[in-house]
Amino acid sequence: MTIEKRPNAIADKTAPSQAPRVPAVERPGGGPKLPGPPGGPGTERFRLLAYVKQESMVRVDKRPDETVLTWPHLLRAEFLMAGLISGLLVVTSFLIQAPLEEMANASVTPHVAKAPWYFLGLQEILSYFNATVAGVLVPTLYLVGLAIIPYIDRSPFKAARDRKLIWIFFLCLMVGGLIVTFIGSFFRGPGWNWRWPWEGIFFNL
Repeated sequence: MTIEKRPNAIADKTAPSQAPRVPAVERPGGGPKLPGPPGGPGTERFRLLAYVKQESMVRVDKRPDETVLTWPHLLRAEFLMAGLISGLLVVTSFLIQAPLEEMANASVTPHVAKAPWYFLGLQEILSYFNATVAGVLVPTLYLVGLAIIPYIDRSPFKAARDRKLIWIFFLCLMVGGLIVTFIGSFFRGPGWNWRWPWEGIFFNL
């Protein structure tokens, strides 16, 4: 609703700064007193120009924009870090020799046959289940479980207290994978038998 404010009288330079008080008019029957009639000194009149419905009003929700463009803000930082890490790896490869073992001999079985550290978890699971379960079913379920997390949890919150269920699910997957990898790395010896770490560590990167 638009209202135009129109004073009744034109201000006079010689008029006092404050308008004179308008005498109140008593209502018939002893009701409350009302201000003087329109047009009296110090009174103002209003005229209705238009009526605007609330649903036709456009409200702009202006929130602070915290996003940045992928290029150059993000990719420039990623290219810089990739170059620094690549240079560090090249320098490290010149300064530190890789711990290579002797040439493989087909007639001699290694003392302890272990997979690389990132596969030791699967090798540990393989000691409990058959090859189909440990080599196919468990890795598939593990990767699918990690992949469906964004589709299950669509909460806009980032704090762990607001997303307890999905955090518990994620931690169970990660902690379970770390436990079997740790056992296969430090608690397995010759013949894949249980060995305490103080009895000897059979682990190579």
